[in-house]
Amino acid sequence: MDVGAFIEEYFIKPIVMHEGYNSINTLTYAIIAVASAYIIYKLFTRAGVKFDREFIIRTIPYVLLGSTARVVTDSIDTGAMQAYDGMLKPIYLAILNSHVYDYGILTTSPGIYVVIGLFAIASMYYSYRSKNYDFGPKAAFALFLLHLFILIPLMKNVLFALIILAIASAITYVYSLIIKKNPVALHWLVVFAQALDGAATFVTLDVFNKMSGGGYVEQHVFANALAGTFGGSMLPFLFIKVVLAAAIVHILGDERDANERNFIALIIIILGMAPGVRDMLRLTCGV
Repeated sequence: MDVGAFIEEYFIKPIVMHEGYNSINTLTYAIIAVASAYIIYKLFTRAGVKFDREFIIRTIPYVLLGSTARVVTDSIDTGAMQAYDGMLKPIYLAILNSHVYDYGILTTSPGIYVVIGLFAIASMYYSYRSKNYDFGPKAAFALFLLHLFILIPLMKNVLFALIILAIASAITYVYSLIIKKNPVALHWLVVFAQALDGAATFVTLDVFNKMSGGGYVEQHVFANALAGTFGGSMLPFLFIKVVLAAAIVHILGDERDANERNFIALIIIILGMAPGVRDMLRLTCGV
């Protein structure tokens, strides 16, 4: 198999054909993510940026933006936006005619997160270099609210979103009772983000699908393998994500370099919150 055919088979086709992830592209994306994280860390460190509590909080709007923008694409890809016939129909028609959110390499995973990541790096870097620290995060939060507003009319499974949030919050609360102090900034958010991702997957596949006959499927290699080992249930996936998150926080607590431990914690937060919010919103909108 030549290089072109290899890329087509393992990277382009899974996106075009909605096949999800395979072992090859999963490993490749992981390597790229690690390399990118290292470069970002060095870039911001040299600029004198401290990865503290405030920096982590300023990053969250970008995560929310990426997830909501992804669900707007999902709503178009599944035909939900086209089928809508309410007050926002003129806005929806404008979005559809613009083709900005049409399903494609830059609007699906991992492309959408690369686009949002570049926007985050550029705007955050400018914000810190100019001492106008909230410029980028405020812009990202405003765009997140805009995308959320677009999705609100499509929301029909709100109860399941509340169940997801309740499970993630309950797990985080229990964790906070057990672990009261840790030098990692916002260490509880690491657990919440991973619990949110696990809860969204569990509620969607184990609860919603069985109650409504929904056709949601898991596209990630590890989660599918784990579910296959435990009779198709995603409960072990939720359990393992929470345990690993708590273990990582504990290990990071022994790291003397505050910048390094908080940056790694931020990466874990993003890796949990981005898919968790996207899956929760997608279920909520039924797309």
